[in-house]
Amino acid sequence: MNIGMKRGGLVALLLAVMLLVSMFAAAPAQAKGEGIVSGAAPKTADVSQNDAAADEPEAAPAEKQQVEAATVDELLKAIAPNTVITLTGRSYDLTRAQGYGVYGSQWYGWNDIYDDGWELEIDNVEGLTIRASRPGTEIITVPRYACVMKFVNCADVALEGFTAGHSDGPGYCTGAVLHMQDCRNMSVSRCDLYGCGTYGLELEHCQGVHTTDSTIRDCSYGAISASNCRDVLLDGCSIYGIEGFDGIFTLSACRDCALINSVVRSNSASSLLALNSVKNFYMAGCEVSKNTFEGMFCCTPYPAVIEGCVFADNNCSNWYQENWKTSERVVMPDGTAYSDEELAALTLIGNVSWTAPEAAEPVQIAPEASEDGRIHVRNVDELLAAIAPDANIYLEDGVYDLSEAMGYGYDGGEYWYWMDCYDGPGLVIRNVENLSIAAAGPHRARIVAVPRYCEVLSFEGCRNVSLSGFTAGHTQEPGACAGGVLSFMESRGFRIEDCSLYGCGIVGVTCMSSGDGEIQHTEIHDCSDGAFCFFDSLDIRISECNVHDIPNYTYQLFNCGSITADGRELPEGTSW
Repeated sequence: MNIGMKRGGLVALLLAVMLLVSMFAAAPAQAKGEGIVSGAAPKTADVSQNDAAADEPEAAPAEKQQVEAATVDELLKAIAPNTVITLTGRSYDLTRAQGYGVYGSQWYGWNDIYDDGWELEIDNVEGLTIRASRPGTEIITVPRYACVMKFVNCADVALEGFTAGHSDGPGYCTGAVLHMQDCRNMSVSRCDLYGCGTYGLELEHCQGVHTTDSTIRDCSYGAISASNCRDVLLDGCSIYGIEGFDGIFTLSACRDCALINSVVRSNSASSLLALNSVKNFYMAGCEVSKNTFEGMFCCTPYPAVIEGCVFADNNCSNWYQENWKTSERVVMPDGTAYSDEELAALTLIGNVSWTAPEAAEPVQIAPEASEDGRIHVRNVDELLAAIAPDANIYLEDGVYDLSEAMGYGYDGGEYWYWMDCYDGPGLVIRNVENLSIAAAGPHRARIVAVPRYCEVLSFEGCRNVSLSGFTAGHTQEPGACAGGVLSFMESRGFRIEDCSLYGCGIVGVTCMSSGDGEIQHTEIHDCSDGAFCFFDSLDIRISECNVHDIPNYTYQLFNCGSITADGRELPEGTSW
């Protein structure tokens, strides 16, 4: 999520991911310490068995239920689809709710987070409005590691006219104010979002999040963090008092985003814009003044479009942040790059309007199986389009450079997405069963990735994945790697055969909370940390693999069982 956060060693990274996974795993009601607590099962669709019902006209949309909530318990009880909740009280301390951390409802639950507290998570709700009846109304939480409010898989939600943040207390926050994940058509208007939250807004895999006439202040990382999002807008906002080490606006693997008619004043951060693989970012009608930045912009590989802004009295020695990657120069609407003098001479324009362009229809590659039952693909776009359950994909000879995909970093599919990494997007294949990717031999087909901090191929929540007959690794670009080659998380029944996995990836095969795997007749070489690393994994069989030029450990096992190499069970820890 955070493109400015570097990964350390492999073990620290994997342990951190394990911790996050365990904290957010599903748990039964009243089972504190094991994840989200909810008092009811998720809602499922009511499928009619009467085929004739499909011919009936659609019913008119139901009128929204109107509810007044004077207390935090009344607020939580009212959370439901197609509901307008009007806050008539003054303060809503989530930690004082009667069922805090104990029980929820069909539409909300509690996440157990690191500092012995709970985080409110609202799930699968459409058409919800939460609005204040008067200024100064506040929704707060105490735990420093919790987001104040988290929305997951929600749509058409409006948050209006209230203040939200963490209560005063000791400790450093690692939770945002508002966190939205897999949401669409979300609006935040006339709200005051304040720290010590890390970000006022933290967005993952969202589309259509508009924040208007709002304040984001005193956050410890930045104003907004967004990854894998489209159509994100801040309009008429005031951003101040932020003392973070990231960009004020930190976006990765996004597209069609804008910052307009806003004031960014009296902040301290590494940069104003930290944009990593963000396409079509527009900034206009903004005042940027009295800030301290290492460099104003850090945008790669796409430039930001800027017009009608004023940059005044900032403590910033360079327009572009000087770090290990080169920022693109910001450009005019016609694509012409600004000179430093032209940026300094810009004048403010007001009442800018912006609308996200219509999403382009994806190119219809429509791969189909040939007579041999395989889907033959010839380039990376055909490979991505073919990823689906029960797909038998055959790689024709050639190089499949993931960074050359048409929607690299921002467009995804039903069964894959781009993960936000420090130096670029990484491919994650998720929730797919019975997938096979094969080629004629490692010397005939190669899958490569450019970012050094991402795995080449990651599999998440998959079942029965077979990989055979190809090479995978990072392109030979300068810089040390921090990502592996193949990674399996919460996956079962995977097979790797007759492949060649190479560095600079740190580990050839990484497994976390996975099992029933088989790795055979595979070459692993030139990886900087090891050939195999397994966490919380069971029943994985390694046989007849050619491991060479590995400077550190061949095997690393932590909390595993029944991991064998050529018939010999491997012990816990690390071994040659």
